[in-house]
Amino acid sequence: MESLPVLKVLKHGVYCALQDNGRFGFRHLGIPYSGAMDRHSFLYANQRLGNNADAGELEIFGQGSVFMILANCVIFITGAEHEITIDGLRFTTTDPISVFEGQILKIEKIYAGARIYISIKGGFYSTPIMNSISTLNGTHLRPLKKNDIVYKISGQTKDKKSLAGIRNIEINKNCKIPVLPGPEYFWLSQASMDVLESQYFTISPTSNRMGYRLFGAPLQKINQQEMLTSAVMPGTVQLTPDGQLIILMRDCQTTGGYPRILQVEEWGINQLAQRLPGDDVVFQIFV
Repeated sequence: MESLPVLKVLKHGVYCALQDNGRFGFRHLGIPYSGAMDRHSFLYANQRLGNNADAGELEIFGQGSVFMILANCVIFITGAEHEITIDGLRFTTTDPISVFEGQILKIEKIYAGARIYISIKGGFYSTPIMNSISTLNGTHLRPLKKNDIVYKISGQTKDKKSLAGIRNIEINKNCKIPVLPGPEYFWLSQASMDVLESQYFTISPTSNRMGYRLFGAPLQKINQQEMLTSAVMPGTVQLTPDGQLIILMRDCQTTGGYPRILQVEEWGINQLAQRLPGDDVVFQIFV
């Protein structure tokens, strides 16, 4: 596939990596879905440039990333509310941006949210593994670092069916996260069920793309029975032995041995992807 160098990483910030829609069809081998944490923002960014739904993008966590533009191109930036500069000039547009060879693009600030997505006309490219360019530990598909060169491809067309009607959504870190009861929900005591919908849980600093650890009042099971290792997926909320919760995210494992007390649906995962350590999470359970 023809590719063209378009960006050089001058500073990678907290986290910067290529992502697409995910790596599907390999969970039986223990391979996670991965892909963009905030899938809605990812799809919206591709829609704005007329790209295929699965075209590669840059996912950036936090501020401080700096890039040199290596070729004239058109980009679009969405996700967290942000401020960027190009050659020191501030840009706050919500429209696609034409950038030119030699310019310096910097992610100056993030005002609200956690992750931004940069799409490029045609899509970013790297050699795929298992039909995806999303990060995969132990391979060349790792987070980007200083002096890495990022490539784009040409010739992709818009997938109208997949991207029709997608609109940007406001980041609201105060909204409740809708969830369904998980397979082991009724292992909880009634008091713990009540706490689940009334308590503010706080996202731990140790949270990452694999899972968000939550701090709150410990939850109690009716009994101390153990469960066999069972299937889990992004959005599964597990109860740890100390009574705390873990929300599994895009890079989560495929099986787990902790009770699965809740399941976050797709909209909720996208909202959680824009929350930071220290932010609160409140669940709204639909039984």
